[in-house]
Amino acid sequence: MPSLRPLPTAIGATENALRELLARVLSPTAIPGYAGWIALNTLSVADAHGDWRQRAAAVLRTDSGELAAVLAELRAAGLLDEEERPTAAGAAELSAARAAVAATTLRLVEGVDETEQETTRRVLDTIRRRADELLSSDA
Repeated sequence: MPSLRPLPTAIGATENALRELLARVLSPTAIPGYAGWIALNTLSVADAHGDWRQRAAAVLRTDSGELAAVLAELRAAGLLDEEERPTAAGAAELSAARAAVAATTLRLVEGVDETEQETTRRVLDTIRRRADELLSSDA
């Protein structure tokens, strides 16, 4: 029997719990929260020709001014240098945070088989793509 719980309720509650869990996992690090996590991850995989700023702003759903504030926070924390490259401390913090996030993710999906995980990814990707389409339309 299908659940009578509205989908937005499930998505919203899950998003809130995951965001809080990420904040808790990042709290022992110098990474200043979700926005810092996204920016530092994006920077760490940026290539010489890619526009990492555009990618980070798109993921964060923010503008360049807000992204500049996040970068300033990362510099103040000693995680980025003046040329917007991760410092040794930034790389170490990111590596430790990634390991902690990976361990937490394993705990989250424990007992959920790979087929169910793939179905979840596919459904969430479809919903996100449709949300992106709605955001970019005049609707």
